[in-house]
Amino acid sequence: MKFTDLNPHGGIGANCTYCQIGPFRFALDSGLHPKHVGNDSVPRHDQIHSDGLDFILLTHCHLDHLGSLPLLSRKNPRAPVFLSYPSSILARRMLSNSLSVMKRQRSELNLPELPLYGRADLGALYDRMEIIPIEEPVVFEKNGQTIEITAYHAGHVAGAVSFELTHQGKSVFFTGDLLFNDLRTLDGAQLPRRPVDLLVMETTRGGAERPAGQQREGEIARLLEDICKALSRGGSVLIPVFALGRMQEMLVVLDEARKNKVLPPTPVFCSGLGMDLVNHIHQISQNFNRVHFKRKVLRSLGAQPLPRRLQPGEPLPMRGIYLVSSGMLVEHTPSYMLASSMLGDDRNGLFFVGYCDPSTPGGQLLETKHGEDFLFDAIDIRQKVRASVHRYDLSGHADRDELLAYAEAVSPRKIILHHGDPDARAWFLQKFKERNLPALDPEPLIEYDV
Repeated sequence: MKFTDLNPHGGIGANCTYCQIGPFRFALDSGLHPKHVGNDSVPRHDQIHSDGLDFILLTHCHLDHLGSLPLLSRKNPRAPVFLSYPSSILARRMLSNSLSVMKRQRSELNLPELPLYGRADLGALYDRMEIIPIEEPVVFEKNGQTIEITAYHAGHVAGAVSFELTHQGKSVFFTGDLLFNDLRTLDGAQLPRRPVDLLVMETTRGGAERPAGQQREGEIARLLEDICKALSRGGSVLIPVFALGRMQEMLVVLDEARKNKVLPPTPVFCSGLGMDLVNHIHQISQNFNRVHFKRKVLRSLGAQPLPRRLQPGEPLPMRGIYLVSSGMLVEHTPSYMLASSMLGDDRNGLFFVGYCDPSTPGGQLLETKHGEDFLFDAIDIRQKVRASVHRYDLSGHADRDELLAYAEAVSPRKIILHHGDPDARAWFLQKFKERNLPALDPEPLIEYDV
């Protein structure tokens, strides 16, 4: 197989992999880099000849995997896009929102290349989408040869899949983003454990060791305890969430806690793309038995839209739990604005339930000590860190030891490390070396023949 990582920045970001197996040329995912904007956020599609792809595989609908797919599809109009049923539903809403954001950024950031695509591009992409069933091979033919494509449930978020490709008796397995543990709203990954020739494996959590005894349920219990403490001292709670996956999971967690009288009756305020996705994930759960979510949770919780009188840096008009995006406090999002109002009050709590890149406002806040100043640069507001600020390990990615065990179970001839920062990949390289499992950490934009 020939393999090229088209993310020019390396690591995690504008995920897009270009591969060739026999006569078959294909790409896996095509995302946008969350730390960059405009043309700088896009994979290097120019390394693929125009109309050079036979098909495109989409692992899931987070924008770092999906966001530039309309561009790749426009360049390869004859290539079908294989994706799961849930992803076929979610992709439309995620891309529509992405287009709206880019239109806003055009004037805010003075970037004339935005938006990178339009409604016509989205419509054309949707026409090329083909739903691939779970664990049922799809056969693709070219030049008298065949390749077999099989999707497997990968956990992580609704619709996420891993792909196995088999050609002339040899198999390549792409994990995509992977989570083995069950969530309240989603079954964990269900992957085959038979030998494969080549394993392309995510490495997201390679740099983070889970403390002994720390489990997801324990982290949820700790979160609920801290929410209760903040409410009992007369404060409010901000939980920044990713719109796809974490928002819906937290709604169910809060509802269960309320019903079990773990949480007192408290207003719950929600906003953002995550609320728009509630109806979509409800629809998916009715037709896909690995997703478990009902929109009635909003009524059960009494979820409300954000109060109208919110002003950045000003005290909140209403006490409660605020469940809003973005999960990393990205500038100009509801969570960023709310944090500027809540951070300076020692009664409040700001509780992160997902990964925060160190360069984002959320990551910077987590590194700021209690009592120090924190600058909300985009709105020119400075607050002392007086609120409780904590992070809870509720990652949507498999632990490194789980990934290591999976790699050993399928005993590949070679492993390609993917979707991880340098320290994460370095950890896996060392561990695979100790186990005599050949592993490759590819450089961006370089073609490897593996």
